[in-house]
Order: sequence, then structure tokens, then C-alpha cells
Amino acid sequence: MSEGIPETTIFYNPETGCYGFSTRFPGRHVHHTIDTFNSVEDVFGWCDPHRERAWEEASDADETKLLISREFKEGTVGWRMAHLTLAELGVATAR
Repeated sequence: MSEGIPETTIFYNPETGCYGFSTRFPGRHVHHTIDTFNSVEDVFGWCDPHRERAWEEASDADETKLLISREFKEGTVGWRMAHLTLAELGVATAR
């Protein structure tokens, strides 16, 4: 896992009956939360529309958390930006 990749969690809020997601960098407080979606698919449409993130089931410790992503799928744009240097990406840099 790269330190620069934001962790995204999909959750269900039983008080509102809505699904949502939160985003944070590892070891930091939540940076962004939206919790007004009618379904998990609606959440994916907002936080991972191109399905570039690798998702896993969240721990049973918090029953409201459904899925968590700590990484992008290998080869996706997000993965390349997090793991490759500018030279490896083919980006010309000014000298």
C-alpha cells in the first residue's frame, strides 16, 4: 500500500437508511464524507466510476462499514500515478 493513496470506505447509515463513503489518507482523519446515496451502486458511481479501486470487505468490528479500498487495481491510471515516476510515465520534465 502506498502512503499517498487515499483509503475509501463505503458504509451504510442505519439512522438515515442511506449509503455513503468517506475518504482519508492512512493515519489521518477523514477528509471527505458523502452519505446520501440510495444504493451501493450509486456510491460506486460517485467514488469509483471507472472501477479502478481494489475493494475488500470491511472488518466485522464495525457493522456499518461494508467495503474498503486501500489501493488501485494494478495498471489503472490511479495505480500508475501512485507507483511510477514521472520518467516511467513518459512525462517530460523541465530542466
